[in-house]
Parts: sequence; structure tokens; C-alpha cells
Amino acid sequence: MNQQSLPRVHELIALIEDRSDPAAYFHNFDDSIKAEPSKAKVWFAREQEFQRLDTESWRYLKNEARPYLTSKQNSRGWEQLISILNQARAYNHLFDIGCQDIRFIPRAVIEGIKTPDLVGTLNGRRVVCEVKTINVSDIETDRRNSGGVGASSDVLEPGFFKKLKSDLNQAKRQLDAHDNSDGCMHIAFVVPNFDDFLAEYKANYFQQIDEYLGRETAPCLEVVFFNQITTFHVKVALKNASVINELG
Repeated sequence: MNQQSLPRVHELIALIEDRSDPAAYFHNFDDSIKAEPSKAKVWFAREQEFQRLDTESWRYLKNEARPYLTSKQNSRGWEQLISILNQARAYNHLFDIGCQDIRFIPRAVIEGIKTPDLVGTLNGRRVVCEVKTINVSDIETDRRNSGGVGASSDVLEPGFFKKLKSDLNQAKRQLDAHDNSDGCMHIAFVVPNFDDFLAEYKANYFQQIDEYLGRETAPCLEVVFFNQITTFHVKVALKNASVINELG
């Protein structure tokens, strides 16, 4: 895939002054997508997501991503960069449900204050959205970095639910702080990454998440999960949250 087929991805790449820097996310990108069809597929899908953003929103997202393009976090790699790029998925969700005047919310200038990510209007009703990415556990990160062999479990660890609960509570605080007026719709858009790299047990995981949401006292907001394409990919549906199933 060349620059013509991935124009907005290459706009991100152009922000990197030294692409030979190993700390740069797109280090050796062109050769790697030729050698790895699965990687090319991932970035073609990302390109389609980016293309749906209006010009101003895309400019904003690029500027948000810029500092993290060459900011590798030791064992965690470029998780911060990917978390920011996941905001494009939430933008597209707002568009798909019929929102108008969608825009990113600038970061708060006051220290300690965190703003939500997106705002829009749906049938005259204000909609505010916060995006949360749940990354793999420290144990799984260490295993992958060391090349160790591990056995996947069909049961989500307690740590996953602890993170999910924390993220939903934090999202609610951010959304309330930005707009807690009557009628304002609050959305927490969650992108989960499971320790099971191939996601062989994805259906089990989402069922467990649904059961958790059904029995826990969750914050008053709409929860939307993004079901990413994985090696073992299945479409899922939940009773206690919405799901966007990425198309293969």
C-alpha cells in the first residue's frame, strides 16, 4: 500500500522528523506492511476510519497524536498513540447514530482537570463522549516482551473488571464536569484489548462483561464497546451495553 492508498496515515508519518528513529511508531513502515499482510489490513482499516473525519476534526486528531508518534513507553510501546487514534472510532459512532456538529473537545488548560473527548448534537439533544482504551495486563505485557509462552484462559481476570470499573467511573466524572445538565446524553466508548492475543475466547469475554454490567451498579451513562477485528473474530451483542462490531 502506497501513499495514495493510505493518504491520512501518511499525513501522520509526515509529522515524524526522523523515521529511522526506533522510537518512531512508523519506523520502517513501508517495508513492514509489504512483509506483513495482517499489518497492512489493520492500517487500511484505520485509514477508512480517518477518512470519515471532517477536515477540522482530522487536523485536531493529528495534533493530539503528534507528541506520541515518537514516544515509546518502554514495555508498553505506543499504547498512548493508539488510544488517541481510537477516538476516530468514537467520532464515527456519533456520526452513525445521527449526531450533527461533531467536534473534539480541546484539552482543559487547568491542571488536574480532564475533559471528555467529543461533543455533538442528536435531535436537538447534546451528546458528550469519553473514549477509554483498556490495554493488556502488566503480566501479559511482560510475557509478550520476553517472548514467553503462556496459556490463554476463557475467564477474564479480576484486574480487567477493576480497570473497566475505574474507567467507567472516571468517564462519568469527566462527562459530568463538562455538562451535567438535564437531557445531556453521556457516552463512554470503550475499546478493550484482551490478554488473549488471538481472542480465541472473545465471545466468552463479552458475555462475562455483559454479566458484570448487569449485576454492578454502573454510572448513569451509555456504554458502547468497540469489538476489534482479531484472528478469532466473532460478532457479539450485549444486553447491558451497545457493541460496534468491526467489519472484516
